[in-house]
Amino acid sequence: MGVTTFIIVGNSPSFTPGIPNPGYLLLLYENDRPAWELIPLYPELQKDLGRHSIVWIPSIENMLEDALLMIGIYVVKDKELIENAKRAFEGSLDSGSEVYFADKKKLKNLRSIARRKLQNYDIALIIVPEEDSTILKQLGILREYGNLWYQVSLPDKKLSNTPEFFESI
Repeated sequence: MGVTTFIIVGNSPSFTPGIPNPGYLLLLYENDRPAWELIPLYPELQKDLGRHSIVWIPSIENMLEDALLMIGIYVVKDKELIENAKRAFEGSLDSGSEVYFADKKKLKNLRSIARRKLQNYDIALIIVPEEDSTILKQLGILREYGNLWYQVSLPDKKLSNTPEFFESI
């Protein structure tokens, strides 16, 4: 399998449709070893990131939350998330980080911090999973991210963070 999900990361919309200033693209490759690749869309952001892209090997059961951790660490650069991620991953946040090797207790705490913190940033996500993507069964976790702005586009539906969203999937 190739790319089964992509997430566009930008600023929260205010008065216009769509997300202004999309800056990053996250691609989920679901092969024998799944991987998230975070790609800056502009040279300035590449320079800020220090490379052309960051790749993480996610956990299967928390694949979507692992993408949200990447956004918190590399896009919004939340200091509390970065400090705790360094502890969970034993200092290394380089490309190629494998979530399975992180300390499980520290990783659980890291996800809890992300749920609390990401909703406070001016970010928006457009999430587009293909019909065979693993994250389709993980979309319910978005409820735990409070006011985080997102839109999920499925093949025949366009859903967002309204109360009716979760009843329709």
